[in-house]
Amino acid sequence: MKRKRVASRLFNIFLLAVLCYLILTSLSDRNKTISIREVPQIYINEEDELFVNTTGCRISATKPLSLYALSFMEPIEPVLCRMEQLMVAETIGDRNYLVRNISRHGILSWRQVSCIYREFVRVDDAHNKYISLKFFKLTDRTRYLEVGTGLQHIRTWCWVDFGRIIFHDVMYFLPPLPQATNRSTEHQKRKLSVMILGVDSISHMHYMRYFHRVADFIEHLPHTEFWGYNRVALNTYPNLIPLVSGLSVSEMEASCYHDELNFDKCNFLWNEFKRAGYSTIFAEDTDTAGLFIYRKRGFQKQPTDIYMRPLMTEIESHSLYRTTFDLKCTGHRLYGEFYYDFVSKLIPHMERQLFFSFLWNMHGIHDVFPYAKFVDKDYLSILTRLHEKGVMENTLILFMGDHGLRFDKFARTAPGQHEMSQPLLIAIYPEWLKRRFPLAMSNFERNARSLITTFDLHETLKDVIHLDRLTDANVRNRTLYLTNERGISLFLPIPQNRNCKTAEIKQHYCLCNELKSVSTHESAIQEAASFAVDRINELIKPYPQCRVLSLQSVRTAYRAKSSTYRGNYRVSQVMVRLKTTPGDGNFDATVLITMLNGEKTDMKLGGPVTRTDRYAHQAYCVQNYRIEMYCYCL
Repeated sequence: MKRKRVASRLFNIFLLAVLCYLILTSLSDRNKTISIREVPQIYINEEDELFVNTTGCRISATKPLSLYALSFMEPIEPVLCRMEQLMVAETIGDRNYLVRNISRHGILSWRQVSCIYREFVRVDDAHNKYISLKFFKLTDRTRYLEVGTGLQHIRTWCWVDFGRIIFHDVMYFLPPLPQATNRSTEHQKRKLSVMILGVDSISHMHYMRYFHRVADFIEHLPHTEFWGYNRVALNTYPNLIPLVSGLSVSEMEASCYHDELNFDKCNFLWNEFKRAGYSTIFAEDTDTAGLFIYRKRGFQKQPTDIYMRPLMTEIESHSLYRTTFDLKCTGHRLYGEFYYDFVSKLIPHMERQLFFSFLWNMHGIHDVFPYAKFVDKDYLSILTRLHEKGVMENTLILFMGDHGLRFDKFARTAPGQHEMSQPLLIAIYPEWLKRRFPLAMSNFERNARSLITTFDLHETLKDVIHLDRLTDANVRNRTLYLTNERGISLFLPIPQNRNCKTAEIKQHYCLCNELKSVSTHESAIQEAASFAVDRINELIKPYPQCRVLSLQSVRTAYRAKSSTYRGNYRVSQVMVRLKTTPGDGNFDATVLITMLNGEKTDMKLGGPVTRTDRYAHQAYCVQNYRIEMYCYCL
């Protein structure tokens, strides 16, 4: 019995020891997880893959579903606009109609519903002009109200109870369809249409998180997905100006805008395609934040054949109201839905003629992290229709972003900071392009793993105007004289030694820099953060209405794993994420520190200091888009 008791006790002690071991192991793993989240790494390697691996640039692969991202992927309900869509616009034959869209259900009597429509025309990018007015009543007997023919823009509103507005919207009718052409003619065979299908603030990783249906659809099409596409500047305007002009913002504005009242004298891609015989289209789903509008003067002359801006100007002035997430509605439609409808109505025009289209969507997806899940189905619908109608057979589509999310809380995480500089870029093209231009398309596909920018996209689209440049003989000849410069057509081989300097990407935006976390308490880090705040204060000094900022704290800091050498001088790079006061502004700054024999000799910024939170009304007292993010008004 004694032996049995001893054995039993020994067994119990053994079990207790095993249990303690398991508990300690669990706590240790848990602590490791916490430490990873508390000390984030900019790059999260997945099986040591590299998005880009050239002699000039290495960009580490990142995970779309990292722990950080998963914590932001909260379910949200669909966003709805409260107003009923009483009417829709429809063209039947060559006549335009306002069509009653709902039954009497929910309305006391059609006899009580009075309406007005006013036709308007564009004056410039800030103004429209009314040219007609008509009063009418909705009745059971009248479903179709004829309003005219051809291109028309109409604002309409309806009321009951002596003035209670129940419907307010802007309608449009596109120009008549062009004469159908035989797309198999020799002329059409030599030409390729272009569609820039842009989604604001969509990073490559964010696309992978939410655009599951679109990704599956594209997988069955001839396409190339570009993993080294790097932003060149802060926001939409300086990232897209190189695409549409081939110039930086400072170069473009100096050449055609500084001393002018508008952008009319500037040469953009749609002008070049128009001169080559293409129909041109420009559409954005915003009024106040338009590419050439935000803190700028827009166009006096309409820039393209079909132009969506007059509609957004009218909506913003008259029929706008807000819903969940402060998103904007007109009638029963979100701004984004209005835009998707506009793009869908363009497709019959795209079937019949060569075209260049610049289409840009920002509503919802620009501001709300999980909103992309709703956008997935809309883009699937657009791409499906383009495929079914045969438009893809003669079109190069650039499905792309300009940068990642910049203001969401996710932007202040380590992966969010990285994603800001890696927007989406996927090119979709007809299969015959590879058969006709094998060497050019081989280069195009190989460049999927090269460091590229919107400067390169500009040169690529210029080649589309002149497809004879893409013959094997011409590509070989052009490659002989190729230099490692800023803008290179993707139909040519991007040099292996291209880096952020030769591509003209500021160090602050450069994805080739592999960074590691360092303590925010290091004296060098605190000094770099103070230096960045001092540079902000220098920028706002000419604006006495802006408060002087002080460093409140350094939230996180990183140092480049490798330094560069200039003779006896060593240049190291740090990136600080800091908070200022007053205003609690969150900023990122890259600082280059020059050392000689261990002593600091110089500090300078590796690009502009950028902001990662909304400044809303803090900057109400300045109208300069370059300054407003730094200004806390007195």
